[in-house]
Amino acid sequence: MFEHEHPLNLTDLWSEQLQRDEDHEEDKEENEDEVDAKQDFRCLCSRCHEEINWFHRYYYSCSTCSDFSIHKFCAELPDRLEDICEAGHTLGFCLVNYYWNCSICNRFRKPRELLYRCDLCDFKVDANCAKKRLQNNIIYHPSHKHPLVRIPRQILDECDACGKEHKGLFYHCPTCASSKFINSDCAFLPRKLQIQHTTNGIFSHIHPLTLAYSFPYADQISKKYPRCRVCRCGFDDSSHLWLYKCEKCRYYTHLDCATSPGTGKMIKNYDDVEHPDLLHLPFPDPSYSLLKHLFFKESGSKTHEVSHQHPLILEDSPTSSRISYHNPTKRIETLCNGCLRPITSGPVYVCSNEEGEHCNFVLHEWCSRLPTELKDHPHHPRHPLILHSKVIGKFFGVFACRLCGLNCNGFAYCCVKCDYYIDVNCAFVPKEITHNSHPNHLLTLDSPFFICHTCDYFRIPLWNALLIPETTTHKCDKHPMKLSYFPIENHMSDYFCEICEEDLNPEYTFYHCRECMQSMHTACAPSILRYETYAKDVEYGAYVHRYVNVKFGGTYNNIEVHPHPLSFVQGVESDGLCHEDGWRSLHYEMIFKCLTCEFAICYRCMKCLCEVFSV
Repeated sequence: MFEHEHPLNLTDLWSEQLQRDEDHEEDKEENEDEVDAKQDFRCLCSRCHEEINWFHRYYYSCSTCSDFSIHKFCAELPDRLEDICEAGHTLGFCLVNYYWNCSICNRFRKPRELLYRCDLCDFKVDANCAKKRLQNNIIYHPSHKHPLVRIPRQILDECDACGKEHKGLFYHCPTCASSKFINSDCAFLPRKLQIQHTTNGIFSHIHPLTLAYSFPYADQISKKYPRCRVCRCGFDDSSHLWLYKCEKCRYYTHLDCATSPGTGKMIKNYDDVEHPDLLHLPFPDPSYSLLKHLFFKESGSKTHEVSHQHPLILEDSPTSSRISYHNPTKRIETLCNGCLRPITSGPVYVCSNEEGEHCNFVLHEWCSRLPTELKDHPHHPRHPLILHSKVIGKFFGVFACRLCGLNCNGFAYCCVKCDYYIDVNCAFVPKEITHNSHPNHLLTLDSPFFICHTCDYFRIPLWNALLIPETTTHKCDKHPMKLSYFPIENHMSDYFCEICEEDLNPEYTFYHCRECMQSMHTACAPSILRYETYAKDVEYGAYVHRYVNVKFGGTYNNIEVHPHPLSFVQGVESDGLCHEDGWRSLHYEMIFKCLTCEFAICYRCMKCLCEVFSV
């Protein structure tokens, strides 16, 4: 270098990194979380005064002077330049002892800064502009096998790394026929980062995230189609784009999600003062319900007379389970006839009749405080809704709730004139809630979902929000199992349910015990699995709550349909097909089954038969 008196040494940042990786291959697991210091290397080029970093790979430095470094391509600039001067003159390298301006970019330059100059017309060009004209500003990027060259001017184009439109400097490969365009902001992203540093602490993770240059569809399938931990959207339509990931924890984020310090995706969008009675879900454990939350503390409120064929008595220690119909050795939870939630503690009202066939009618004390009439209900303001212990005119008291859409045979608020019925739980659902699955944002009821207006993509079914508690217990684990909405940290292996022993997708809500590292589908939790048979979709839980608002039991007598009494139960696989239509499977369905013979019929066919015979 004619502007520097000492010899320069060529440094290859990548070769030192590769050698370091080979030396530590045996203890790779121990060092994989460390951010490589060489990747954080930064210094200024003494010729073009731009940054030298890890992506440039090669640079020259002076072993004598600690403050002289230069890009490899800057060091290899030619001594003379042709076809740059407007007059067509040849420019030569030189140093001047005065302040000057570049004739191309008009930047002010100091004495002793390298320049190309025409002695005839005094046309001056700094090293940075010369480098751009020669298009030798290159980087060596791990995402591509060839060196990438910087386009000499700013352009507006879509970046093939993040998929977003950028205006600025781009890099491309002149060797490949179909070259990708990478914006300089993405090109120089760190290979490892701590997401809490780049998102102002809104998101955090215990491990550094590593930059990956694609997410092949096959890998997404093997990982159960993971979703971005920031925006909760998937990667199926962006498998060719870059992302940050932590394989140890199945933690994945889109490129812009991981590097957006001003993101508002999870900033609180409401004021507590303006929402003093806001309902925060999920409830802490299975013993809680919306009605208990609203009426349990109202000890002075008036109870009303519940319509029942026998007198009711108040008990402090109720029976919390009963013998299963399908399996006499198993006991299942007793449900309140009002809200159809489990009876876990007293006081409760029970039927006083103990003669003949015992009546299993039971009622939470707080369900006896339900108002007998609801006026100006937000979902049916035209007429008042009247409380009924059994919906009149619906076969076996089963109706479809107009809010959640689930079948129900418990207490209901009714407008017979409009044929409008809602179960007592949905009747008191607030218009707005918050939920731990989507913290800091208000969720608004848009039946049958709660939706987030800030994040258009997020919604949670009404029954999921109300029915799945924060914690649950099971005999398979001595610790309480807590609800998890994401894959567990430091959990590299696949997930499976300890109850049904099927695969478990950690991208959907599940229960997990961190002490024992055991997991369980929400569908398999005791608070949901009330019967020995149930319909379960392990990916989405679409059928988990299908009959959670139905209390099975009781008998139906109609000799025109069948000579023996029929029990109202949920079908099992051995019940086969409906005896009436001959094609509908009774597995999981509401059915009427004879205890004497093998006769079984689905609820819909039984309802149709009874309507025919009643004519």
